[in-house]
Amino acid sequence: MTYRLVRLPSGREAGMTGLGDPAGERLAVLLHPTPGASGFDPAPDVTARSGIHLLTFERPGYGATDPSEPGVDGWADDLAGYLREAEAGARNAAGTGYGGIGVVGWREGGIYATALAARHPELVNRLALVAAPAPSRAADALRRSGQPVLTGGPGEPLGYPDRVRRMLDTAATQGDAGVLADRHAFQMPEAEWGRIDTATLILYGTTVAYATVQDAQWYAGIAPQARVERVDGGADIIGRHWQRVLDFLAE
Repeated sequence: MTYRLVRLPSGREAGMTGLGDPAGERLAVLLHPTPGASGFDPAPDVTARSGIHLLTFERPGYGATDPSEPGVDGWADDLAGYLREAEAGARNAAGTGYGGIGVVGWREGGIYATALAARHPELVNRLALVAAPAPSRAADALRRSGQPVLTGGPGEPLGYPDRVRRMLDTAATQGDAGVLADRHAFQMPEAEWGRIDTATLILYGTTVAYATVQDAQWYAGIAPQARVERVDGGADIIGRHWQRVLDFLAE
């Protein structure tokens, strides 16, 4: 695991952690929930043997990233600019580029992942959404208070609850700045979401009331190539089914 500050095309500094194989020829991005921070690995042993170089970023107001309100589109565009630079750097340094990039959106991170795939289809060639609520559900949930439930029970990967707690602690470094930025961002009307022609996997859990089959169907409605799968588990399905997600990204 490597953590560092990077400068995005907008000029803002963002916290970023690299996971998995730093020499991997497949690049993927994991976008965290609300609240959340970089460095969270759903199942480190699975990530380590995947051959994927996985980047996780901290959105504005979380961890070490400058607080601001760029909105969903603004943050997606900023990430896209950075990822293009990373791809170009790999091509210049090693004579080969990553090609298309895989993107994983976990819970509210799925909203940003969807925007990234919709606005930059030439960059993203695989999109995985894990327990992702539709934007309207996320906006409604953030109008209420309460700590999110991100763990489950038997069947979680070893150490999963501890990794979630560390992520939440890091996310709170700047207080509630990140949650407030997300709350502002999720007000974008759903009618403005574009069509996604990227290969897409949508997972929703059997025992979670937050991201349900209705949310999965909302995303499938704008992603004609989507596979929707109902899997065992609830809030912790990213840990239980991380191998499934990485296998999809590597197809």
